[in-house]
Amino acid sequence: MSNSISLLRHGMPSLPWRTCLLTLLSIGLFMIFGSAPDILVYKQETISNGELWRLFSGHWVHSDLQHAQWDIAALLILGSLFEQTLRRQLFSVLMLSCLIISISIIVFMPGLMAYCGLSGILNSLFSYGILQLWKSSRSAPLLLILLAGFLKNLIELHSHEAIFTDTLWPSVPEAHLLGLLTGVILFLISTSKKHHWLTLE
Repeated sequence: MSNSISLLRHGMPSLPWRTCLLTLLSIGLFMIFGSAPDILVYKQETISNGELWRLFSGHWVHSDLQHAQWDIAALLILGSLFEQTLRRQLFSVLMLSCLIISISIIVFMPGLMAYCGLSGILNSLFSYGILQLWKSSRSAPLLLILLAGFLKNLIELHSHEAIFTDTLWPSVPEAHLLGLLTGVILFLISTSKKHHWLTLE
C-alpha cells in the first residue's frame, strides 16, 4: 500500500477526479432534464430579464443525445489530458469561460437568441491547456496543435457547419472561436504576476 502511494507521488498519473465529477454532472443534467431544457439553456431575452444562471447553465446542457455524447466525450478526453497540469485551474477556467463566452455572445452576437452545449468552453480548455503545457515545455508542436484548432474553427466559421458533428440545433462556430480566444486570454492573465487567483500555487 505504501509503495502504491509513493508511486502516485512520484510521477504516476493520478485519477482525474475533477474531470470525472464534471463528466458525471453533464451526464446527470442530460438524464434529468433531457434535451435543451427550457429552464437552463442560454436565452438572451430571459437573461436580460434577470435569469443570470443561464450564463452558466446554458453551457452544460445539450440540444440532443448526439450533441451530449460528442461534448461529454470531449470533456472527458480534454479534462483527462490537462487535469494533471491544471489541477484546480480546471474548474476556474471552465467557469470563467462560461461567463466570458456568454457575455461575449450578448455583446458581439445579439442576434443569437438561444445557445447550449459544452463546445465553447471546451475550446477554452483546449487553448488554455495547450498553452500551459507549452509554458512548461516550450515544445513547438504544441503551438502547431493550437494553430490547427484555430484553423478548424475558421473553416467552420466560413462554412457555418461543424466539421465532425451534426446536431439538432445548428452549430455556432462563433462561440467555438470565442472559446479559443477566451482560453488564450485566461492564459495571458494567469502568467501575469498581478493575478495570483488563476495560478497553480
